Amino acid sequence: MVAYTFQWHVVPESAGALAHGLKLTLQLSAISFVLSLVLGLVVALCRLAPSRPLRALAYTYTQVFRALSLYVYVLFIYFGISAVFGINLGTFAAGVVALTLLNSAYMAEIYRAAIQSVDHGQREAALALGLGHTRTFSSVTFPQAGRVAVPGLVNQLVDIVKDSSIVAVIGLLDLMGTTIQLVSTERAPFELYTATAVAYIVLILAISAAAALLERRLARHVRGGGSGPSPLERMQRYRFGGRVPT
Repeated sequence: MVAYTFQWHVVPESAGALAHGLKLTLQLSAISFVLSLVLGLVVALCRLAPSRPLRALAYTYTQVFRALSLYVYVLFIYFGISAVFGINLGTFAAGVVALTLLNSAYMAEIYRAAIQSVDHGQREAALALGLGHTRTFSSVTFPQAGRVAVPGLVNQLVDIVKDSSIVAVIGLLDLMGTTIQLVSTERAPFELYTATAVAYIVLILAISAAAALLERRLARHVRGGGSGPSPLERMQRYRFGGRVPT
């Protein structure tokens, strides 16, 4: 067995650099998550659109961008796109684009399933009231679909945080990139990678705990919804001056 001298003192000494890397990881994950939420919803609506070409385009998008690994996307966007089109994307921007393309495709399917889970009769009733497609979606369909989609979207956030470490392959000094750099200079791989692993575990557990709290609140809201008006009933009361027609 090879003798190994532990150097745990390297971890607190490197705390400043690791904290900066963690901050970059959080920024990368947050921006990618928000962009994925928006783009995923757009793709999901295209998947449900009456237009066949639009549905086909959205279907192709979800299939293509779910087919490859993030590792391939990061290298292709940072090196491939730059070489062919002369677009000089920075490491952070390339990471955001890669994470957004991959996760928006998964989120599109989560949104689509959630939207389709809403009772179609409610949409028809809202349209019959003259609310219009946009108002029906924003006031009746989406509030209910959003609650259904929350668990799946949170899982994607967890995936984004974990997958963000792959962006270190192109030199981004996020938490993983900073750790790799420190290992090469401090020669303490076990200690530094252990500290980084613990940081990721704590971060994921914090996200999972927040998600569980949110899901419990949503569940209580749904269970207690029998005594309160549904989104459609609220729109009926608004349209008919506080009186729901019978």
